[in-house]
Amino acid sequence: MNKSLVTVAAGYAMAVGLLWPREASPHIPVTTTVLFNREIVTLFQSKCLQCHITGGMAMSLATYEEARPWAVAIKEEILDRRMPPWPAERGYGEFANDLGLTTRERDFLLSWIDGGAPKGDSEPPAYMDHSTHWMLGTPDVLLTAEPAAIVEPGRPVGFKRIIMDTAMTQERWLRAFDYKPANPGIVRAAFFTLLESGQYLGAWTPWRTTMQIPDDVGIRIPSRARIAIDVVYQSVSELVVDAPRLGLYFAAARPAHELATTVLKPQQPASTTDAFAPRLTANIVLPSDTSIVEMRPDMGPGGRSIEVKAKRPDGSSQVLLWIRNFRQEWQTSYVFQRPVTLPKGSIVQAIAYFDSVRRSPAQFTLTFSSHEAAPGSFTSAFGPRPPVPGR
Repeated sequence: MNKSLVTVAAGYAMAVGLLWPREASPHIPVTTTVLFNREIVTLFQSKCLQCHITGGMAMSLATYEEARPWAVAIKEEILDRRMPPWPAERGYGEFANDLGLTTRERDFLLSWIDGGAPKGDSEPPAYMDHSTHWMLGTPDVLLTAEPAAIVEPGRPVGFKRIIMDTAMTQERWLRAFDYKPANPGIVRAAFFTLLESGQYLGAWTPWRTTMQIPDDVGIRIPSRARIAIDVVYQSVSELVVDAPRLGLYFAAARPAHELATTVLKPQQPASTTDAFAPRLTANIVLPSDTSIVEMRPDMGPGGRSIEVKAKRPDGSSQVLLWIRNFRQEWQTSYVFQRPVTLPKGSIVQAIAYFDSVRRSPAQFTLTFSSHEAAPGSFTSAFGPRPPVPGR
């Protein structure tokens, strides 16, 4: 678990200052056909209201009256790529939980702000808040944190670990989960593992509240297993008690493939006395045909960027993930739109870069979830698998 998040409190305070409302001047003539009640509210509902809503962790953008005072600040945030908080570079991997703005969405927002931020006369669509009901139906098993997590006032943004006991008397195969913080306005992310084995289960963020495993794949949950939840809590001004619930969904029978966890990390962390920004690498040779479902990079203090590559035995290569500016305060997992399938002998390599001035040795981990690929399943980002002589 990365404890370096304690260093981001000052940065978060700076971000709050940068986001102080600076509305578009009411005297600017309207020069755009983009309207809040038509295009902008729909964009905000899909990319922003998971955090920017009454009771959420940031100011509400749900209505025109709430959003317009922030128009200029919103422009600054999107131009600097601070918001939405999705650090992965577009064009390197396709992700189901991608929160980043497309070029079209960015252009809509800028046109609306620069064009006078008009409201429009039509009624805006209603926002469907999914935080109060189970998105995947009634869970097979429902767990509640006992004891609840206590978030102390003045505590910097950082991790707290919650342990939940499944109390199951026999092993079962997990196919999905849904996580419900009691106080979602203070939770930035949560990462789930089996306490005893370290098996990675998945992640929760405000914009990706459920985890679903691909069909015919499952995670084996042993009897009496306990689930460790590493929660990133926002800094709060008064004591908050959070008693989250976790809904588990199981397969009716053992699936065809078991999801496994692989953790990459460099053999030797770089020295704090390095006079240049260190470059650390870690890699693994895949022992069998493998489908990668999800990745979670985690960088230590001074972590600046990370790139994940796959190199096939035929010499072709592909960048699976590139994070140019790693943000400790907005950690997430990266769930592939379709599992990336690689042949046996492929090399998965992570390359991480760190600031030259830091207070502890550079270190990182890359956790990825994968399963043995089904025969003939090579329809990944690399394209169809070439025929192998003798097979």
